[in-house]
Amino acid sequence: MKLMKYVFLCLALGLLSSSCKKDQEPVPEVIEKEPKPTAAFTFAQVNQNDPFTFKFDNKATNFKETRWSFGDDSTASVVTPTHTFLNTGTYVVKLVALNGEGYWAQREETIRISAANLIKVTAKPAGAGKLNLAFTTAMSVAKTEWKDGYESNGQVLSTEKTIDLQFDPGTFKEVQLKLTTSKGSIAALNLFVSELGIIKDITTFENSFSVSHENSGGPDAGEGSKKMIDGDITTKLFVGGVGNNMSWQFAYQSPQILNGYSMTSGNDSPDRDPKSWKVEGSIDGETWITVDQRTNEFFTERRQSRTFLFTNKTPYNYYRFSMTELNGGSNFQMSEIRVLEFPQ
Repeated sequence: MKLMKYVFLCLALGLLSSSCKKDQEPVPEVIEKEPKPTAAFTFAQVNQNDPFTFKFDNKATNFKETRWSFGDDSTASVVTPTHTFLNTGTYVVKLVALNGEGYWAQREETIRISAANLIKVTAKPAGAGKLNLAFTTAMSVAKTEWKDGYESNGQVLSTEKTIDLQFDPGTFKEVQLKLTTSKGSIAALNLFVSELGIIKDITTFENSFSVSHENSGGPDAGEGSKKMIDGDITTKLFVGGVGNNMSWQFAYQSPQILNGYSMTSGNDSPDRDPKSWKVEGSIDGETWITVDQRTNEFFTERRQSRTFLFTNKTPYNYYRFSMTELNGGSNFQMSEIRVLEFPQ
């Protein structure tokens, strides 16, 4: 009996000791994770006179760090930035919000700044080959430049609000109006003008261009069809053996009014020039209406540009040019075709 009591006593002491050890073990610390961040922001133009400067209102949550990129190689890390763009264009602005654990969220918004929306130019024919151009804008303008051509190094014709241009009969000019704000932001508007006013060049405007007969090297070849609408009169389309069956077509995404065009002859044999042709318009690409027709037309020089005007006030989705007679032989060439909407 004494032995049994001794055994029970030892067992009891052992269990008590074991229980004490378990109670003394450290309890693991519970670390609460940070909530995941969200990213959102709004933006607004700061001043009506300055369409290039925007304030960005950060609507992100659960963040400890923000990273902004403005789509023009500029960045910021402040919570609510203000940014000035230096040129017109389309900018994708991104906000990245990060929490302390490295989790992140991103938001993108697009800002479009268009020179055509910022500047309105009026054209007033003044007779005797003269045209007056003037502009209005809500921008605060520090510097005005009317330039000859679209290139950045074009000659400055005037720094006044208006300009008078002189034209030879049937000629055009490329003019750029460049306005600079006090912060150095630039809005440049390219204008294609004649003595009649501002011309809309729709040659490459939201359309697909196709030809009935292609150069053997394809449209991208050195004398392929794309050379006829590349804006460069030193290149050309050439198609051999086409006879009087050459045609080309402009298919527009939305109806356009065409009431004029210019053709530029090729660099060599006059026999390859078009002599007679017709221009047709169509709403559905199936029913065609003749809007202009020419016979016995001649190009007296190589790379000579000639302009043809006609009356048309109906917008069409399709325009087709069909050559009905070449100047001689069966080979066709043309340096450039420009399809235009003249003021009416």
